[in-house]
Amino acid sequence: MTLPPPKLDDLAWDGMTAAIRRRIPAESGGVWTLHAPADPGVTLLELFAYLLEQRLYWLDQTPDTLVTAVLRLLGLDPPRPAVPAATVLRLAAEQPGHPVPLVPAGTALTRDPRGSLPFTLDHDTAVFPLDPGGEVTVCGDRDRTADLRARRGVPLLASHGGPATARFTLPLTGAHPAPGALSLLVELDTPAAPVPSWLPGAVDSVPPPAELTWSWFRPGSDLAGPFEEVEDGTAGLRRSGVVRLRPPAGWSTRDRGLLVSTGAATFTAPPRLLRLAVNAAAARNRQRRTATGAELQDQIDAWLKLPGQRLVLPGAAGRLLDAALELAGHTWLPAPDFAFGTPGDRIFAVDRAEGALLFGDGLTGRIPHPEPGVSVAYTTGGGRAGNGGLTDNWLPVEDFAEDSFGDSFGNFVVNSVAEYGALTAANIVQASGGEDPETIADARRRAAGALGEVTRAVTAGDFAALARTTPGVAVARAYPAVGEHPGHPCSSVPGAVTVHIVPAAPRDDFAREDFVAAPRPDPGMVRAVAARLGEARLLTSEVFVRAPEYRDVTLRVDLSGDPADRARVSAAATLALRRYLDPLTGGEEGDGWPFGQPLRPSALLRAVQRALGDLADVAGVAIGLDGAEADEDCREVRLRAGDLPALRVVRTRVVPAVEPGEGLT
Repeated sequence: MTLPPPKLDDLAWDGMTAAIRRRIPAESGGVWTLHAPADPGVTLLELFAYLLEQRLYWLDQTPDTLVTAVLRLLGLDPPRPAVPAATVLRLAAEQPGHPVPLVPAGTALTRDPRGSLPFTLDHDTAVFPLDPGGEVTVCGDRDRTADLRARRGVPLLASHGGPATARFTLPLTGAHPAPGALSLLVELDTPAAPVPSWLPGAVDSVPPPAELTWSWFRPGSDLAGPFEEVEDGTAGLRRSGVVRLRPPAGWSTRDRGLLVSTGAATFTAPPRLLRLAVNAAAARNRQRRTATGAELQDQIDAWLKLPGQRLVLPGAAGRLLDAALELAGHTWLPAPDFAFGTPGDRIFAVDRAEGALLFGDGLTGRIPHPEPGVSVAYTTGGGRAGNGGLTDNWLPVEDFAEDSFGDSFGNFVVNSVAEYGALTAANIVQASGGEDPETIADARRRAAGALGEVTRAVTAGDFAALARTTPGVAVARAYPAVGEHPGHPCSSVPGAVTVHIVPAAPRDDFAREDFVAAPRPDPGMVRAVAARLGEARLLTSEVFVRAPEYRDVTLRVDLSGDPADRARVSAAATLALRRYLDPLTGGEEGDGWPFGQPLRPSALLRAVQRALGDLADVAGVAIGLDGAEADEDCREVRLRAGDLPALRVVRTRVVPAVEPGEGLT
């Protein structure tokens, strides 16, 4: 049970004065006889009781500065600043002078007619000409364009561990060279754990599930080759992301073929493509600006050598995210607060509401002097207002003041897109991730919740919780086998823990061509979970991360009587058993077959009968393990700890119905 927070101001003035009056006779030895309010001594006691009541009230009032300081002492983030929303824009431009314009990073576009919600591009984006009626096609055994149009999810690469390729044709037109990278949105049908590359919270440190090679080819010819540089925002098709491909010299928009290949397709399940869009660029609800002495010197000249100085930035009220200050040749650093500042620290705090920089009082933070030479680079934007919407009416913000971020590929970046004609855009994914600044109350609640989070691997439950919550990967289940050591399979090793993990895999349709009955973690996922557990383990323990051991199961289902539709009954029985024994959706609770739980014919019979209902009566279920034929008897089949069943074959047969009383003598 949780303890109630202590209440320190539980004494009231009337209670204190009554208690004091009761003690007067004994403390005064009977000399003090008048205890009425008219007595000066009683007046003084009432005054002291009033002052004490105020002090007790203050004990329960925790100031914001103290809350922030305590959060930092606990190793937790102070109240978090606003977070800008993010989206992916598909750019389009008229090209009177240049057939392929290069839109510089930092270009601001907005869907708001007032221009109050600008989004700026993360990277330089080359806007390639597209066929108005063209679509991305997936080259394979059959045309999957209709599936992409309906967002049904097209499996790209196999998961058998061998070589695999995926071929696409992009809707490029003409024969134009590339001034920059070919920027593509690759949207995948993935679990929620791997955050898309453009959103806040995306994890970039997880190894890819497979090593991919991106290359190009010209349809109808033998011309092909690799791209010079690749920025794979999908992390090897683990998540949705923006992929930037720099074509080599001599490439043109005739080379519209795209090839993704791997020598070892070690995916948990084949990646499912929902959309592939050209001319895509990640954009965030923020703008970078710079204010210099001409705009700020009047404020600085008015400073006195007193605490409480501030510097209000133009156009930042209610929108200020962060800032960097240069004053009189010295760099001032941002700080969440002044609780740990010293008199000589050149630090400042950000006031988002006022759009100002706040300075220290000379004890916790240096007091700035009114000196010439000031420059402030700051960012505005952020908040929940930028979330939502799927529109195609994005236009550049007029007279935006932006610092170009430069092209990571070293291409020449222009300062304006006006020479290329009208630039338009549409956000092809909904803007999300924007958060308002965290209040002190929210920070306290977050800190209270963080104190209960598992950060150290001590118990078996700790190992399972840390494995399931590994950032950047989708681990659906984890089973820690205490004492299991891969090098000593026949004995229990003290201090050894082997964690068997089951990754998330699609379970929307058990009959899909890309369905994976026994999902195994990819090598990158294993390394990510092992690194997380390695940091959290005790020094005396050894941690190993492994896939579960799947045991092939063969079942025979005996149906009593003569079902009207044997094919339908057989399909329903097979589907029911696959769901019941599934490592992700099986078991009585529907959250996956428990590790090591034996296979009992009675439980399997019950699961099949529930699914069949009145279609047929199930007379019995026989089980075979690891390739063996299903036994005739009804004994349960045991599994080792860490084992899971993988249903391979289900055979149904019809047996004569047993009449009531038959066999009695």
